[in-house]
Amino acid sequence: MQESSTLGLCFSSKQLYYCIKNSKTPNRVDHIGCFDFSFNIGKSIRTQDPETFPSVYGLLGRLKKEYGVKKIRVATVPDHECWTSLPKLVFDTPDEREAHLSIIMKGIPRSEQSISWIDLSNREYKFACIRKRGIVRSYERLSEHVHEAEYISSFELGELWLHHHNDKGSFMMIHSIPGLISISAYLLGKLRGATNIAYDDAEDLPYLWLYYANNLKWLNGMYENVYMFGANVENLIQIIRSNLDQSAHIHRFETLTDIGVTADEQTYGFNLEAAFPAILLSLL
Repeated sequence: MQESSTLGLCFSSKQLYYCIKNSKTPNRVDHIGCFDFSFNIGKSIRTQDPETFPSVYGLLGRLKKEYGVKKIRVATVPDHECWTSLPKLVFDTPDEREAHLSIIMKGIPRSEQSISWIDLSNREYKFACIRKRGIVRSYERLSEHVHEAEYISSFELGELWLHHHNDKGSFMMIHSIPGLISISAYLLGKLRGATNIAYDDAEDLPYLWLYYANNLKWLNGMYENVYMFGANVENLIQIIRSNLDQSAHIHRFETLTDIGVTADEQTYGFNLEAAFPAILLSLL
């Protein structure tokens, strides 16, 4: 098969979701699938565990061969990253910027940090996504089967949705992963803020949300739409609904129509809202 397909990929604990797009028709995908593993995929990638990593690595090799994958776009795991924002004045002053980074990445040499800087809707601040270079190398190893690879943070899915759905108002995206929720907010086409909240018991999330909102005022902001996807979304909505803007429209990605794509396949043996990141990544 001629290599021309794009592979979107995301993980949720022991599940790997993927989407293949080869069709030239906009917003049409060719195949959406899921593989179940007996181990935590994110941990396997982070550590390149010799017993489990070859299974994930080999799967991507098979997908490349079967579908002629030329490009892969991977939704990275939020707890593999550090997110922070700092005043633009600090960012523009190298000594102060490096001092800030040395505090939040204590013990990690600067040479082992991979940093992406993102503009915020509030131009007086900058947002940073920091990954250990060891993590980056693990993702690179995972995707070395293909010619092109991109690694997309959970909060960046909002920007991709913005381009796909043309939602340039105010919206919040909540990505549910077992043990963690990733939250990002967008205003007039720009990232307003992002954070992730880890938990042991999901019932604690309303209290953790309030705790985080003491310093992140945008968490309690007003939004026209709230998009929720990932694992156990229905239960998550019930738990945190009181924390969200009560006037906001809550959206789930349960069907292809909800996502805004078409495919020959119409029924799936897994929840599409868990595969949403992979589907979105395959489109753009």
